Amino acid sequence: MKLLNTTSRIVTLWVIAMLVMISGLRAESLENEGAERVVVTLQNTLIQAMQQGQEIGYSGRLKLLTPVIEQTHDLAAIIRSVLGAHWAKLDSDQQQAITRVFQANSIATYADRFNQYDGEQFKIIEQTQLPRGRMLVRSQLIRSDGSPVNFDYVMHEAGGSWRIINIVVDGVSDLALKRAEYSAVLQKDGVTALIDMLEQKTSRIEQNQQ
Repeated sequence: MKLLNTTSRIVTLWVIAMLVMISGLRAESLENEGAERVVVTLQNTLIQAMQQGQEIGYSGRLKLLTPVIEQTHDLAAIIRSVLGAHWAKLDSDQQQAITRVFQANSIATYADRFNQYDGEQFKIIEQTQLPRGRMLVRSQLIRSDGSPVNFDYVMHEAGGSWRIINIVVDGVSDLALKRAEYSAVLQKDGVTALIDMLEQKTSRIEQNQQ
């Protein structure tokens, strides 16, 4: 009788352990699917903007892309990371101003660059868990001639969903490029000059679309 009770307890513990392991695997799978789904949503919208690019024009692409970029990118976290130690030196009004113009310039840049379609397609390659709970979603943009452009998305969780915090294109980090550019302006001329620079960049994009 004691042997049966012992065996029963062992079986019960084994079943519980298996259920915990399976639940963990399912949770990890859902996390992975969530990160990939965010990237796919962005890329599908970029293809749509390219396909309709000439028909809807710059303003139409801007309208199409704005909500999707805001939902798939953590633009506030990106500008904080770009500015690094400089961020803490800004007052609240300056932080809000630089975040606002950075967001406007980021979306305008997307609308400017993804403006025409020639049979390009995105495809997901793989996704990898990174330290500090981050995810890397690797993908490619396949040009009409078959040549690929590598797009690697570094993502973190914010507000219960995955958000893009860096994009590495063919090995070149967008975050690193912006850090170098913005830091040089900040050190030389201060935050007002950086805000002006971003506003001017956005204005030039708008003027070139007219």
